[in-house]
Amino acid sequence: MIVRLPLLAGIACCFEGMVFLTPAIGQSNGGGLKLGQPGSASTLDLGAADKTAPPPSRPTSAGAGTGGALTRTQHGSWDVACDAGGANCAMAQIGNDSTGTPVLEMVIRKLKAPLEVGDRTASAVLDVITPLGVVLTEGLSIAIDDSAKESAPFQICTEQGCLVREPVDDDLIKRLKKGGSASISVIAANQGEVKAKLSLSGFTKAYDSLN
Repeated sequence: MIVRLPLLAGIACCFEGMVFLTPAIGQSNGGGLKLGQPGSASTLDLGAADKTAPPPSRPTSAGAGTGGALTRTQHGSWDVACDAGGANCAMAQIGNDSTGTPVLEMVIRKLKAPLEVGDRTASAVLDVITPLGVVLTEGLSIAIDDSAKESAPFQICTEQGCLVREPVDDDLIKRLKKGGSASISVIAANQGEVKAKLSLSGFTKAYDSLN
């Protein structure tokens, strides 16, 4: 049974001000999103780009608004980057499919102050960035280890990709800290279900290092 993520709605969705950790992310190549190291031949395009919603606005480029070069550290499988002033930190990991092709990136940032929504308190924001060509109505699902799948909707697509953004509470963060892996799946227009597995090795150290 797919259940709704124990996350909080209410944060405006956009790419503005995001810290992208992958050098190629946030760069439009006219045919979808590119992830991986510079010069990588892997182009993320899970279907026909014209089947997605028209881009409502153009996102900022990688690292925009961070005040200069990023400083990076590695904790297990997670890359942590902060701007030159040591603020605006984010942790991220690329998710590969069964063939080793990068198909998404998960980015987590702490909120500067807790956000109260209903009976829950959000402490961080979780972003999943996917290529163009995902079936937006299907949303995204995530499972930590062998737990039940939990779902979240897409909020926006531009020529740079599609975004799921959810404010998260401490319960989900604790489960990610205790987990061994997280499986994320989306539905691609031309391929059906596409799955990626993220390692949770180093998640606790990476998260606790965020400013």
